[in-house]
Amino acid sequence: MVKVAVIGVGYVGRHHARLYSELADVELVGVVDLQKSRAEEIAAQYKTTPFTDYRELFGRIDAASLAIPTVDHARIGVDLLQHGIDVLVEKPIASTPEQARALTDAARLQNRVLQVGHVERFNPIVAAACELATKPQFFEIHRLAEFSARSLDIDVVLDLMIHDIDIVLSLVPAAVREVRAVGIPILSAKADIANARVEFDDGCVANFTASRVSFEKTRKLRFFQPHDYISVDYASQTGTMVSLRMGRVTERKLQPLNQEPLKLELAAFTRCVEERRPPVVGGEDGLRALELAMRINAAIAERLVLR
Repeated sequence: MVKVAVIGVGYVGRHHARLYSELADVELVGVVDLQKSRAEEIAAQYKTTPFTDYRELFGRIDAASLAIPTVDHARIGVDLLQHGIDVLVEKPIASTPEQARALTDAARLQNRVLQVGHVERFNPIVAAACELATKPQFFEIHRLAEFSARSLDIDVVLDLMIHDIDIVLSLVPAAVREVRAVGIPILSAKADIANARVEFDDGCVANFTASRVSFEKTRKLRFFQPHDYISVDYASQTGTMVSLRMGRVTERKLQPLNQEPLKLELAAFTRCVEERRPPVVGGEDGLRALELAMRINAAIAERLVLR
């Protein structure tokens, strides 16, 4: 049995607790939250033990999900890793590249598993589309969500767009050549809607649009490569591939088995813990996504200053 805990059981963390309690060969040892009443509520719901201090779990667990404010990821994550605990840290990996490197360095030095919670990589339709990618040359991605009071410690780029940044970076091996972006705050003090155009050294271009002030939810990815156009809907887990081969146009429906991405992510993490192998989305992946997100935010800030 892999012994795990969830640190931070707010909106995201409580789903981690729910799914760990359902996984075979996993024991949910405890849940941690600074709000004692919330820790007790979630612990009672999933038949485990509540804590208000994560350090009480040292020596009791093999691994932990870290679902706390981004600003605390590095401080607590490094402490866990140094105490021999494997860590799944929610996205973004940290507040700064320096903090992200502290996490990756600690994982390497302690020979621990460090996985970053870019959950869309485990979405069955995204996995199916990625298997069909050869040399993507153009991406058009829209991620729109209704306003929520959670995650206001970060902007929309680090909150939402970073999911799609990670996917594009996993498919494009070339370095980033140029970043152009615009974003504005609407209901918070940080950018709530943003658009970015990223050009890579191999000529690939990715257009990202993310909003957390929309009236409807949209999560769609489209990309073009020689002879193919692939379109996927993250939410419905369906997609289409249109191809031109030898003068013939063919259309193929993508309909993988519908599964909960977060459950697949947590199952993959606990397998890595048990088998001592690198995760699908490791610390370096999280660092790359964060670095590009920071470049996008820098471009947004520069544009605002010029105005």
